Amino acid sequence: MNEKEFTKSLSIVRESIHRIDPYSLLESGCPDDEFDSEINSITNQLEGCESVKDIAHTISRVLNSAFSEWHKPEDFEEEAGIIYKALVENGIK
Repeated sequence: MNEKEFTKSLSIVRESIHRIDPYSLLESGCPDDEFDSEINSITNQLEGCESVKDIAHTISRVLNSAFSEWHKPEDFEEEAGIIYKALVENGIK
């Protein structure tokens, strides 16, 4: 993934993670950069993702690790589908 693709992917992932607002942190007043570390980690792993399920597993793994929670990948499949579709539409996948 080149720099332009990474920047666009980062934006796509940020929009999705902010939309689902895991643990309602943004809603409760946490700063907009609350999930930046997790967003970067997910984006860095997208290159190895070949499907919606792969992206859902990546989101689950990163968020579970960061917040000591145990969400199933299936919990993130809808958002993973949105991410995957956006990556395809932007020529990244």
